[in-house]
Amino acid sequence: MPLRSIPRSRSYPALGAVLALGAPAGFLLMSALVAGRVPTLAWALEEIARFPVTYAYLTFSTAAALAILGYRFGRLFDRLLLLSNTDPLTGLLNRRRFGERVVDETRRTRRYGHALSVLCVDIDRLKAINDDFGHKAGDHALVAVCRILLKNVRAIDAVARIGGDEFAVLLPDTSAGKTWALSQRILADVARHRDALTGRLAVSIGISELRATTDLGSDGMLAAADAALYRAKAAGGGRAAIAHPEAGVAGSTPAADVADAAYLRGPDSDWSAWSAQTFPGSLRRPPRYEMELTS
Repeated sequence: MPLRSIPRSRSYPALGAVLALGAPAGFLLMSALVAGRVPTLAWALEEIARFPVTYAYLTFSTAAALAILGYRFGRLFDRLLLLSNTDPLTGLLNRRRFGERVVDETRRTRRYGHALSVLCVDIDRLKAINDDFGHKAGDHALVAVCRILLKNVRAIDAVARIGGDEFAVLLPDTSAGKTWALSQRILADVARHRDALTGRLAVSIGISELRATTDLGSDGMLAAADAALYRAKAAGGGRAAIAHPEAGVAGSTPAADVADAAYLRGPDSDWSAWSAQTFPGSLRRPPRYEMELTS
């Protein structure tokens, strides 16, 4: 396990126990100065042999105190690190931490020549869900998509929520072709998703590979994936698109190829008619703050 990945609540107590060895050393040094002796190793061993219980108590009590303090401070540090790196709703990486991962993986890709792809996911019509059914339904949709993404990725991949309704997945050692296959699995899982609060969902996906945007670097890869994402949304949503270095998008496929297309409407479709098919009647209500104002 890399040292930096060890939780501070585990590493700080161990460090405190090591630092506790300085307590008897400091006590021996002060004793030598008071007695006017030169603090040699032989003298130190003689002193410890004369007062073994005292030095043992001094060492272990200091180690216990520093270990307890290290554990408490380590837990606080881990908590602050978690809050600063993750999205509070989904528990995914936030935009800042995701950007750090992108920079790290870009350097590794250029050093070893491996493939690196990014996948941007946007929930279609999330604003309409929030407006028509309340933000609880919108939050439920975000969490549902989050779970689908986590179910389909590997442990080495990085999944983040980088905007209100937008997610990103960083895929080390993965070509755009393999990322395309992943996008089809995600589209299929989202299309199959059903529950009482979110009903049917649809997402749009943009894909880009670092080797296709080498001159632009990591920022160019993200920008290309974002452009492909909005190209997919402009084409009607519920589909994936791959960024191309010249044309912008090499191809796209609608989620209708992998699921029922009845709910995959274009941007000009009527939301009210769509929602009548998608959500149970009991959920078609104004948000809570509107109910409070009208009650």
